[in-house]
Amino acid sequence: MNSTYFKATIREITYAWGKFISIVLIIMLGSLLYVGIRATGPDLDHSADTYFTQQHLGDLNVTSTLGLTHKDLDLIQNAQHVQTAEASHMVTVKKSQSQVVQIYSYSKTAQLNKLKVVSGHLPRNANQIVLDKKATGYQLGDTYRLPKTTGLRHQTFKVVGFVNSPLFVSSTDRGTTNVGSGDVDYFAYVPNQAFNQSAYATIAVRFDNTQDLAAGTSKYNKRVDQDQNRLEDQLANRPEQRRHEIVGPALTKVNS
Repeated sequence: MNSTYFKATIREITYAWGKFISIVLIIMLGSLLYVGIRATGPDLDHSADTYFTQQHLGDLNVTSTLGLTHKDLDLIQNAQHVQTAEASHMVTVKKSQSQVVQIYSYSKTAQLNKLKVVSGHLPRNANQIVLDKKATGYQLGDTYRLPKTTGLRHQTFKVVGFVNSPLFVSSTDRGTTNVGSGDVDYFAYVPNQAFNQSAYATIAVRFDNTQDLAAGTSKYNKRVDQDQNRLEDQLANRPEQRRHEIVGPALTKVNS
């Protein structure tokens, strides 16, 4: 029985050799594709973690609609497990009817969220600017003009470089805003001294207990969530205090 079945099978393969080879090739391609898909995920995770480590991406950013001050920075720097905390300025500008750009402050001494230069160089004085590599229509050496903007000392800058930022992983999404269309088209960086703001827009934070964990993993996310909860407890009173810092002087002036 088995011998007869085996001979019949061989006969069928011999008569339809092309079909047999096609089936074998399809099985092989399917197996190779599966192996490739399984390998892609870990490879992408490793590449992303390597990039974030090289650019010193912070674990989280602290923001406030009322702005942040040195008091907030001091509280964060002294919170449990905080290794590094850096404050920075930011303004959102409607550059034209169809373009919204977010301009961040740049410091050459910054340890977190370091920019990666694609071409040109980083700003060396208050009149220089680097643009998101996604920004189109500009070249190195161009004059970059902005409408009169609260928070910036200058409206004219020289384009000296194009960069990537670890804050923006997507090649297309640059975040949302309440200015213009609601979508940010690209980002830019100018030196700290180009800003005339007293308050900070954001404080980047890096914890000392996440260094051995790959960004994005469940263990990393759980650790950051725990650190974030402690940090929120540390800052729980600051919103009300900040409101008094802003409103208090105005009320005193009105009542005097």
